[in-house]
Parts: sequence; C-alpha cells; structure tokens
Amino acid sequence: MVNVLLISAELSRNQFTDEEMKEGIIFAQKRIRELENNLLFLSELFDKSLFILYKQLKKKQRQIFFSAFRIILEEDSTSINKISNLLSKNLELSFSTIKWNLTKLRDLGLFETYGERGNTKTTLLITELGETLYSTFAYSDIMK
Repeated sequence: MVNVLLISAELSRNQFTDEEMKEGIIFAQKRIRELENNLLFLSELFDKSLFILYKQLKKKQRQIFFSAFRIILEEDSTSINKISNLLSKNLELSFSTIKWNLTKLRDLGLFETYGERGNTKTTLLITELGETLYSTFAYSDIMK
C-alpha cells in the first residue's frame, strides 16, 4: 500500500528549489521556537495563577477543599449536603459553614454542581482546575 502523504510530500518537494526548501525549513524552525516560547510563557502564567489562587484561599477553605476532594474521589456521586455533613463532623465546623465554603469553592471553579440548585441531591463534581490545584498542592498542604 502506498502512503498518500509521502507521495504528496514528494510531489511538493519537486516543485521547490533547494533554496526555497531551505527558506521554508528555516521559517518552520523559527515558528516552532516561537510557539515553544509561547507555550512556556503560558505554562508559567498558569502556574503563577494557580499559586495565587491557592494563596487566596483561607486556611479553612483549603482544609474544606482538600477534604471534599478526597471524599469525591472515594465516592462517584456525592451530594453537596452529604459532603457538608461528613466534613462538619470530621473538621468540627458547622454544616452551614462547610456548605457556604463549598459554594464559594464552586464559584471559584474548583468544583461544579450537577442538579438543580437548592436541591438536596445536588452532586458536587471536580473540575479540571480543581484537579490541577489538588495535584499541585495536596502534598504541601498535608505536610502543614
């Protein structure tokens, strides 16, 4: 079987002079370096933003976030009320304090809810941002 891409590349190669090919390669290499630099910049920006987000959370919110995250990992579908009940016992904080902070953490994008707002069966889910924050800072938070 003949690879169509190789035939296309070979036909294109025959259409350009060696000088044009060199210029094209130089241009492509330059563009790749620019894209790599942009990616590094975006990665650093994301890391710094994640650090700022973590530092803006109050100690109690961090404690609630990491504890709730672990509960969600253990159970596939857990309501925000069930998590609030469990955490109020484990962390010795009131149910309303836990639920209010979980709502704030949701509003920050660390969790999302599935179901109707106000419904006791509203499920708390982990977001990509929450997962990234957890995987980045969980160990350092446990060590405190």
